Amino acid sequence: MNILKYCLLVSLVAFPVAAQESLHQGSVSYAITSGDGEDGELDTDVDTTAFEGEYFVSDKVSLKLGLLDHEIQYDFYLDNELCQTDKLELGATFHSSRVDVLAGTGAGYSVGVRTSDASTDCKSDIPEVQTSTPDETNEYFDFTYGRGLGNGLSFEAYLSTNVDDLFDDRAIGLGLIQTFGSNFGLSGTYVTTETAEDDYGFTQDSTVFRISASYYF
Repeated sequence: MNILKYCLLVSLVAFPVAAQESLHQGSVSYAITSGDGEDGELDTDVDTTAFEGEYFVSDKVSLKLGLLDHEIQYDFYLDNELCQTDKLELGATFHSSRVDVLAGTGAGYSVGVRTSDASTDCKSDIPEVQTSTPDETNEYFDFTYGRGLGNGLSFEAYLSTNVDDLFDDRAIGLGLIQTFGSNFGLSGTYVTTETAEDDYGFTQDSTVFRISASYYF
C-alpha cells in the first residue's frame, strides 16, 4: 500500500486535472471472465465478475478502482470445493502516450502500480466444511501497449506481475476493443495467468476469456 499511496500523492501534486479535447476523461466497465485452470495437479473452473473504473487526473496519469468476485471450482470425484475471493483493487498509471479508443487511432504505452486486498472463503459438499483464509494484500506492476486499428477498433496487450515475484507470478492478456458512437465499447481479451510456486512446489495457472462492456466519458 505504501508504494500506491506515494504514487497517488505524486500524481495529484505533479499532474493537476487538465481538460482533454479529444481523448476520453474516464470510463466505467462491467466484465465477466470464464475459463479453465490447474491448481497443482487439480483441474479447476475459473469465473470472475468485475466492476471497474478509471479516471484521468491529467493527460498522462489515471487512477483506477476495481471490485472483483473471483471463483475457483475444484472438480473432485465426490466433493466439489468452491473458493470465492472478493478483491478491492486500487491503482495509478502513467501513460507515455494514449490510444484514442473512441476513434480507434494512435498508439500508447503505460506503466502502472496496483494494490489488491483479497479475502477468500472455501466450502465443500462432502463433508460440509467452510473455511476462510486471512486477508491478503499484493502489489502489482502493470505494463500495457495499445494501438488503434481504425473505425473505433483498437488492439491491447498487457503484462501484469506481482511485485514480490516479478514475472513468476504474472498475467498476460491480448484483446480487441470496439467502440460504438461516442460513449460505448465492447472488448474481448484472451488471458493466461500463472502464480509462483508455493511452499509445496505447486503453481496455479489458468486460461480464460474476458468480455467487458464499457461506458466512456
